[in-house]
Amino acid sequence: MEHELYTVKWLNENYSAHFEELYKSIYKRLYFFARNFLMDEALADDIVQEVFLGLWNKGKEMREDIPLERYLFISTRNLCVDYHRRLNILDKYQKHLMEAEAMVYFPYGGEETERAVKVRELLDELPDMQRQVLKLSIWEGLKYKEVAERLNIAEGTVHTHIKRAYKYIKSHLVLLLIFLNLILNKIL
Repeated sequence: MEHELYTVKWLNENYSAHFEELYKSIYKRLYFFARNFLMDEALADDIVQEVFLGLWNKGKEMREDIPLERYLFISTRNLCVDYHRRLNILDKYQKHLMEAEAMVYFPYGGEETERAVKVRELLDELPDMQRQVLKLSIWEGLKYKEVAERLNIAEGTVHTHIKRAYKYIKSHLVLLLIFLNLILNKIL
C-alpha cells in the first residue's frame, strides 16, 4: 500500500494488522528523522515509540481522513522540539541555581572577589570543550543551537557539556562550603 493511503479510516478497518503494517513501513524513517533532530539514537527510539504508543491509544478516536504518515512525522517533530525546550528550561534553572548557591557560599561583598576567584579557578580546571561551551552560552549569551554551530558540535552535546560543567563546579563549591564550615566551627 502507498504511504499516502495510510489514513485513520484504513487503520480502523483492521486495527492490529494495519497498525503493525504501518509501524513496519514507517518506523525506520521516523527513527532517522528523530535521530537527526536529536543526535541521540536511544532518545530517537524512545520518541518514535512514544509517537506510536500515542497513535495506538487514540487512533480509533481520530478523524478518519487524517493521513497517518504526515501525522506521525509531525508528532515526532513536536516531541523532539518539546525535548529541546525542556533541556533549555532545565539548563536555565541549573545556571540560576549555581549562581544562587555560589552566593550562599560567599554571601558578602568583601568576599565576592574570593568567590569570583574560586569560580574562575574551577572554570580553569574544566576540560577545554566544557569551558568553551560555558563561555559561549553564559558569558556571550548564545543559544545552544548557536553554540553548536560555532563549535561544530551537536546541540545535544552542548547540553551535555554544560550539565557536566555545572555538576563539577557545584560539587567543588559544596566541598569548599564544608571546608569553610569546619574552619568556622574549629573542628579542624
